[in-house]
Amino acid sequence: MSDLEKSHEELIQELEQLRLKTRLQEESLAEFKKNFSFYEDLIEHAADAIFMGDPQGNIIGTNRSAAILCGYSQTELLGMSLGRLFSAEQQQRTPLRYDLLKQGKTITTERLLTRKDGSTVPIEMNSRMMPDGTYHSFMRDLTGRRQMEEALRLSEEKFSRAFMLHPDAVALSRMADGSYIEINQGFTDIIGWQRAEVIGRKSNHEGINVWCNNADREQFIDGLRQHGEVKEFEFPFRHKNGGYVTCLISGRVIRINNEDCILSIVHDITERKTLQEQQRQLELQMQQVQKLESLGVLAGGIAHDFNNILMAVLGHCELALRRLPEPSPALENLQQIKLAANKAADLANQMLAYSGKGRFVTEPLQLSALVAEMAQMLAVSVSKKALLRYKLAAQLPTTIADATQIRQVIMNLVINASEALGDRQGTITMATGAMACDQDYLRGTCLPQELPAGNYVYLEIADTGGGIDAETAARIFEPFYTTKFSGRGLGMAAVLGIVRGHKGAIKLDTALGKGTSFRILLPASDKAVKPAQREKLAPALKNSGLVLLVDDEEIVRRTGREMLEELGFDVVTAKDGRKAVAIFSAQHQQISFVLMDMTMPEMDGEEAFHELKRIAPTVKVIICSGYNEQEITPRFAQRELAGFLKKPFQLAELQKVIRDAT
Repeated sequence: MSDLEKSHEELIQELEQLRLKTRLQEESLAEFKKNFSFYEDLIEHAADAIFMGDPQGNIIGTNRSAAILCGYSQTELLGMSLGRLFSAEQQQRTPLRYDLLKQGKTITTERLLTRKDGSTVPIEMNSRMMPDGTYHSFMRDLTGRRQMEEALRLSEEKFSRAFMLHPDAVALSRMADGSYIEINQGFTDIIGWQRAEVIGRKSNHEGINVWCNNADREQFIDGLRQHGEVKEFEFPFRHKNGGYVTCLISGRVIRINNEDCILSIVHDITERKTLQEQQRQLELQMQQVQKLESLGVLAGGIAHDFNNILMAVLGHCELALRRLPEPSPALENLQQIKLAANKAADLANQMLAYSGKGRFVTEPLQLSALVAEMAQMLAVSVSKKALLRYKLAAQLPTTIADATQIRQVIMNLVINASEALGDRQGTITMATGAMACDQDYLRGTCLPQELPAGNYVYLEIADTGGGIDAETAARIFEPFYTTKFSGRGLGMAAVLGIVRGHKGAIKLDTALGKGTSFRILLPASDKAVKPAQREKLAPALKNSGLVLLVDDEEIVRRTGREMLEELGFDVVTAKDGRKAVAIFSAQHQQISFVLMDMTMPEMDGEEAFHELKRIAPTVKVIICSGYNEQEITPRFAQRELAGFLKKPFQLAELQKVIRDAT
């Protein structure tokens, strides 16, 4: 092949290669244009603001987000210095570091961008220098993130304040091991432990151990595992000082750093439980008061009617004793009738004592002396296997009381103590003393009444018997309640009524197998005991005058008439106060005195008394009643009574009252 032909072929090949290269370049250019259009579109619609600038810091290109962020149009931004978007103060505080960009470093800062309208926007700015000396800056609006951060900060601050300032004990602990992460001031106030003492330690740590019972903690944790939360479980917690706090605990499982934790709130209900218990005790006391009042009215009413019947029995018995000749075989029978009637009167007095109206005549009384006087009588009243011991305080303050009733209290308690010993050998100890009682001590007594704190004298009767179970102890003072086969159930009820009538209290201390102790508390007095005086026999009365006898019971009127006639009086009777006033109005100049019942229909004794006094202010009126003198006489405080007779009365008592009145 000639050189010419060879050169032609080579030229053709080179031309083909050139065409191929040109085609490839055209395809690459087309692909580049296609890709450039894609990236240009991507940049244009990017969420972040993108700025391109020349080495002098002038903006040569932006995207749409940049215009939206700055408030300028894209055209306005072209040629603008990037520094114009930041205030002088902002640039002074955080200058644009072109020097670092030229060193090839990427700079990330947070700034305040000033918009066209003068408002500012917090941004994060990311800038770097390109090899040709231009730079790219990416700006992200931080307003939403800042708002979220502020909201989160406020939320955390509110939670922290609520956590720390909540009055209840609030704690955050790990569910896995129960160790405390955080506690508040309420925890310290309620449980007693300080923050430094519990953080990082478990709730059942040996040194802390706030749970009184581990079973309670397990129950609480099981509830959280099963339901995710627990509401108001009542548990006792242990205070740092060793005491116990009754609380309601609520808890919820929350997730912190991918770990289950317990947010618990403990509310102290110790005071509420105490108040509830006091309320319960108060309700029980109110029920007891109502029971005592209702049964007291019943007992008093029965005793009143019973005394009217006994009045007839005793009155006729005494009249028969006076009228029968000495050698009569019926005298012994009448004496037995009189003895039985007096015992029945004692039973009526027990019923009055239960009703709280059983005081007769009170006077300064020395308990130690009274018990000593009863020693011989007590010795024959107890079992032969019972040993009586006395621990009687000397120089004991007095108390204002009725000796007869206090003797009844002592006798009832000693007999009960003897029966508690049964056939066993045992000891009954009687002790007296004085003590200062506060309200807490008095509230723990058996009587449902609020007594004033102060000085009290006491009589304590204790036995070494088998003790009393809780059910019996709760009912021991109820009337007609007895554990004895043949008992009436009035003995302890009478004790309660007598002590209540004396403004005293009863402290019961008993347990099965440990014996029983009754402590009778009576208000102390500074009055001295009156010296004993021998009672003089009343001289026989002479026949004198007309007596007006007023009673609504015919049997009492008949008996009273015969007793008065036996003493030598003429008698006119009336069955109620209204008829008595009518009779007195017509015959008051002849009537020497009036013997009148207190409780009557139509017009009672009190109303009739005032009407009689209105007719004749100097009239002498003797009031009769099945109730006691201290219950009746205060009603006549303004206008003095001539005398008082307690039903049933005997002839000698009637004679004495008439002598004193006239």
